[in-house]
Amino acid sequence: MNELQNADMRTPIEIALDIDSEGMTTARKLYEFLELAPQNYSRWVKTNIIDNEFATENEDYFYSSSMKSEQGRGNFAEDYKLTAHFAKKLSVKGNSEKSEQAREYFTTVEEKVKQKAIDIASLSP
Repeated sequence: MNELQNADMRTPIEIALDIDSEGMTTARKLYEFLELAPQNYSRWVKTNIIDNEFATENEDYFYSSSMKSEQGRGNFAEDYKLTAHFAKKLSVKGNSEKSEQAREYFTTVEEKVKQKAIDIASLSP
């Protein structure tokens, strides 16, 4: 029952990305959400995650050999766990309708957090 209540409180993007209780998603889920070409997934991972000079393994993204998933023609593509913050960075640099939805979502969340901080600060003596 508690899981059902938690699921109801998630936003549509959190549901689509299957954000877990630690606030993480996977590279594959983000890639699919952004509706990028499936045949370019490995290249996208290499460019945006592995070779990203602003990303730190075991901080922004996490790899486990158990996360390999089989893709067509016998190829195996690796998957990575991504922090919500890093997933945000990756999604906002896109140029698609889904990227725009992600930007709008993250901007709205940040505005709400900022407003809450202002409201709390105004209550302090």
